[in-house]
Amino acid sequence: MKQNRKNIVGTSIAFIFLVTFLVHAVLVNLEDGRAFLGAVMAVPLIVVLAYQAVYCKLPVRSTLGLFRPNLKSMLFSILFPVLLGITFHVYLSYHGIQFLFEQEKELGLLFVIGLTVATLSALLEEVVWRGNFHHHLRKNHPLFRTAVIIAAAWSLWHLPIAVFYKGYGDLWTGITTYIGLLFLVSMTLTYVREAGRSVIPAAILHGMLNVFYLSDGLQSGTAEQEELSKFLFYALVLGLMAMAYGKGWNNLNIIKRKSAV
Repeated sequence: MKQNRKNIVGTSIAFIFLVTFLVHAVLVNLEDGRAFLGAVMAVPLIVVLAYQAVYCKLPVRSTLGLFRPNLKSMLFSILFPVLLGITFHVYLSYHGIQFLFEQEKELGLLFVIGLTVATLSALLEEVVWRGNFHHHLRKNHPLFRTAVIIAAAWSLWHLPIAVFYKGYGDLWTGITTYIGLLFLVSMTLTYVREAGRSVIPAAILHGMLNVFYLSDGLQSGTAEQEELSKFLFYALVLGLMAMAYGKGWNNLNIIKRKSAV
């Protein structure tokens, strides 16, 4: 039991991958298996409850990160995906590709779906990946290493979706850019979870990104081309944000040193 406690995250992830593989093995043999993909989202929570709570007799509820978030993290989680999606839509529209909507009035419906159904669905995942696993990993690892570990596992967990359901013509380009995009998204989700001191902003950000950026949208180009564009655009935005944050942090440190003198 001590060994189980020590490797709680690694063992949980291994079981999640195993059960997910079995579920996909069933779905790909169904006539309309894609319609039941939502069931996969519940696998991590079911595994954590079965393994950690039932088998290891560990408290799980307190590790899920369901605390009151701060306002800044909530606003960022709502506004960032909307601005990202609209900017990407405008970019693609100059190339004759409709991505997010055909008429502006559709934005309201997308917004409502993002904050309700999509967020609640994402919460099922987030209470495990950015909740339970974040809780256990942060006991022994700094934030960046925690973010990388979760991002690697979470993005690879989506690999069957890229292989069986995305329909890439160029499989290598499609899969690598899809997994790469999810890796960057997971890094963002972890930092938002840490900043908000709750899994709720991460769930909102996840749900809104699913609607405004990660969905296939009104696709008129090839799937792998759109995936590559999403990856490059997200990486660019994330890089600019990282530089802006770093510059602001450095300026703040300079002000603090001057005031101390």
